[in-house]
Amino acid sequence: MSLLIGSSVALAFSAFAAKGIVMDRHYADLHGRGTAPAPALRQRMRTLAWLGLALSFAACIGASGWHIGPVLWCGVLSIAAWTVAVMLQYAPRKVAQGAWIGIPAALVASVLLLLH
Repeated sequence: MSLLIGSSVALAFSAFAAKGIVMDRHYADLHGRGTAPAPALRQRMRTLAWLGLALSFAACIGASGWHIGPVLWCGVLSIAAWTVAVMLQYAPRKVAQGAWIGIPAALVASVLLLLH
């Protein structure tokens, strides 16, 4: 159960990181002033962000059921969004590096959901 919640937090963090690092300001922080993400990259990252949020929701439902899961998900979203927002201000490269945690988290969540 706690692995699913941890996976949910990691997925939400990765989703918000994917959404944040393709914003013009944060992309310029990572790649130099005057650079902007390609439209295809921006769309791909937004799609991955929505997929990560959906998987995060599924992990919360798997961990706590339909009664408490959506409430838990709101808390997970709050924690992940706040963490990404603060980190993008002070350590944008760490956000880009940490965004990769969503891939193993998605694997753990999917295996646990299938076993549940």
